[in-house]
Amino acid sequence: MKTLRRTKFGNPILRKKTQQISKIPSDAFIKSMFYTMKRANGVGLAAPQVGKSWSIAVIEIKKTKVRPNIKPFQKTVIINPLISKRSAKMEKDWEGCLSFPSVRGLVPRHQSITVTFINEKGKKYVLKLTGFQARVFQHEIDHLNGILYIDRMRDIKTLMTMAEFEKRILKTGLKSR
Repeated sequence: MKTLRRTKFGNPILRKKTQQISKIPSDAFIKSMFYTMKRANGVGLAAPQVGKSWSIAVIEIKKTKVRPNIKPFQKTVIINPLISKRSAKMEKDWEGCLSFPSVRGLVPRHQSITVTFINEKGKKYVLKLTGFQARVFQHEIDHLNGILYIDRMRDIKTLMTMAEFEKRILKTGLKSR
């Protein structure tokens, strides 16, 4: 399996809105996206994060030491996603990003969303998502629109290294400040 080169913060592709996809990328590319995501211990990866300005992302949520109580979400490919509904209620939680290795920040997101997309087989889906699943979809869809999680932060003072996050937040069990 091929690990794709990840695009890091500062690369202009991360700030551009992606192109809608009319031809579904190859199975090999999609498998490589999942493989790259897993190798980096991520739960989502958008095409701009591997240097492609395409409207596609992959998501798979599993329980981790940082989030032991999250609801898992099976391997999913989202192509040309569109959020059609957003809850008025927002929720702050800590996020990281594979384009910002070892950094975390407190980000407000809509508590629930309704998203429409097609998968790698061309099948259309409409999903209502809540909690962490909604957060991950919003994060990845933001990537497809040239938006980074730091753009959503209300207080940049919450941005910290993973080492500080583990020491100050994980050990104390704080969800927000």
